[in-house]
Amino acid sequence: MTAGERPFALRIAGSLRDPSGYVFERDGAVYRAVDEECAGVIRRLEEGGLLGALVADRSVVATSFVPDAEASALSADHSGYHRFLRHERLDTISFPYEWSASMLADAGLLTLDLQLRLIEQGCALKDGTAYNVQFDAGRPVFIDLASFERAPRLDAWFALGQFHRMFTFPLLLLRHRGWDLRSYFLGAPDGRSERQVASAWGPVSRWHPRLLLDVTLPALMSERPRAAGSAAPGPAGPEPKRMDATAQGINLRRIRRKVARLAEGYRPGGVWAGYRPSESYSGAEGKKREIVTRMLAAAQAKRVLDVGCNTGEYSYLAAGLGASVVAVDGDHDAVEMLYRRLRAKPAAIVPLVVDVANPSPAIGYRNHERPRFNDRIRSDCVLALAVMHHLVVSAGLTLAAVRDLLADLTSDHLILEVVPRTDHMFERLMAVRRELTETVSVDRCRMLFQERFTLVAEEPVEGTERVLLHLRRR
Repeated sequence: MTAGERPFALRIAGSLRDPSGYVFERDGAVYRAVDEECAGVIRRLEEGGLLGALVADRSVVATSFVPDAEASALSADHSGYHRFLRHERLDTISFPYEWSASMLADAGLLTLDLQLRLIEQGCALKDGTAYNVQFDAGRPVFIDLASFERAPRLDAWFALGQFHRMFTFPLLLLRHRGWDLRSYFLGAPDGRSERQVASAWGPVSRWHPRLLLDVTLPALMSERPRAAGSAAPGPAGPEPKRMDATAQGINLRRIRRKVARLAEGYRPGGVWAGYRPSESYSGAEGKKREIVTRMLAAAQAKRVLDVGCNTGEYSYLAAGLGASVVAVDGDHDAVEMLYRRLRAKPAAIVPLVVDVANPSPAIGYRNHERPRFNDRIRSDCVLALAVMHHLVVSAGLTLAAVRDLLADLTSDHLILEVVPRTDHMFERLMAVRRELTETVSVDRCRMLFQERFTLVAEEPVEGTERVLLHLRRR
């Protein structure tokens, strides 16, 4: 790797686990080095028209082969590789422990649909991991073309067990046992086994039809000793054995219906149970929207991070002004509602379940395989609206700590809504808590934030005690 190169955040499997290819970044472009076998499969799919169709409908990230002359130059720095792909660059890299229920389900449906289309061409996905999928403008897109292979056999999918660990099992546990996706994946990045999932149900309830085929029976079979000579088959020969793919197709379509139902059956609770987005803004909220619009227009931000996005009213505002937006909230159901809105009203927004006071850590091989949230999300403007009091009260941060946290998340602009201690929403948060040890006022916030920022503009929100500050990092 040359001095101008660095491992790209998409290096989810790469040479760490799969020698068929890995991803790197060079001069701002995203490349994938692939071996001859992988290149042959992708070329075959390209010539047959399937790759172009997958790219056209945004199922697969836009991809093209690097011309021979450029490939020769790249191979000098990547020993053992002579074929390279160039991928469309995605602005935001996320992982399944930052997704909502419907996001995980849609990533799973995309994976199943790809497998179904590939087996028609005698090919298959060699793995069924959720880390092969990213989200772009509210839609899942498959990124790991090194996962395409010539199918060893057509009657079965060897990656089905991994697919269940990555998609079916976490959705079952979320829907029926109240597990959250963050705990599921951070505790076991490759998912949980059939036996672990079955143990979440009692000895009788695990025989329910929803569990029988995909959890209970496989768990029982896993306890039986493997018969001699029953190891998994090795690489395919010159041509995959021409078995009938009908049985695999039937089973995958059954699982597809199951995954879709699990997400559709999830009902956001609490304040989100009957939520309907509003398109009209009046009074204080209307005035606040006008001020934020002016400040965003003045900032001319290209990449906005909406902290405490709720259901995305201001994320949509920023996207409407031409920004690419990452919208984060620690409340799963708020992000779920935003993602459902994006299905009906697409925008350049990637919603994520992230608590910025406790963001996703770096995990995986040497803690480099999947970078921490702060290293993946780059923004030139942070929107921190109606969130300051939550960071102070719920997260227990001082005002100086809130300032430093937000400064770490932006390279330039910060649009901050200052919520003083006397605000009625602040009062509600403090109702059953001990009084704060520091004063939280507009004057104190202005003074502390100007230690790391320059004040560009300040406007009060008419009808409230709140003030909006437009700040720039020093």
